[in-house]
Amino acid sequence: MILDDDERRNEPPQEQQSEPAVPSAGSSATALPDRASAFYNALQTEHFVLESARSITVSESSSRASLYLMTLSSSLIAFGFLAQTKYATAFLGVVLPVIVLLGVFTYERLVETSLEDVVALASIQRIRRYYGSLLPGANEYFPVPTRDYAPNEMIDIGADRSGKRGWRGVFFTMSSAIAVVNSIVAGSGIAFACVLLGADESHSVTIAGGAALLFTVAHGLYQERRYRRVQQVELDGGGVRR
Repeated sequence: MILDDDERRNEPPQEQQSEPAVPSAGSSATALPDRASAFYNALQTEHFVLESARSITVSESSSRASLYLMTLSSSLIAFGFLAQTKYATAFLGVVLPVIVLLGVFTYERLVETSLEDVVALASIQRIRRYYGSLLPGANEYFPVPTRDYAPNEMIDIGADRSGKRGWRGVFFTMSSAIAVVNSIVAGSGIAFACVLLGADESHSVTIAGGAALLFTVAHGLYQERRYRRVQQVELDGGGVRR
């Protein structure tokens, strides 16, 4: 039946259907129907991101160490061609400071990447402990290193295999290797400067050896102090170990 204009005007208005309220981004977590599953999915995503971050730190450390060692080896090869020429002294005077500075920058970044790896590992251990609590007996598949023969052992840098903190582990990292090499290069530069100033070669070598040893110890103490600071903040606070 067709209604005329008067009948349409007298017809009561139809009620509009109201759309459901959409929660804001900040309060969306409270509106989730299954918050436990959402938390588990977020935890798995976080685990994946942390593993990716650890891979990136290892890749960056390898690239930076390779760059430094390649620069050093190329400079030594170039010096071999110029050793018997009058340009050898000027070449060493220019190249040695550049290599030492590059080594210092490389060492600092290697320490930073290793610390980032330690922090990511601490977070991963917390997630693994959650996995181990999902079912009775699940902790056998997600063990936390508490002794020197723990399976699937993942120990942070700066700790020995028993889990105790010690200074020896710090000196076996990639950054420490670069620090030792760069300290020797710096000592060689000091010996070269002493010879130019008229010092005896034997005395110059002794001074260079002492300076290289001093630089190595200074790098080690600096790295050990940085590790202990991160361990106190992240590892103790996050409870990487039981």
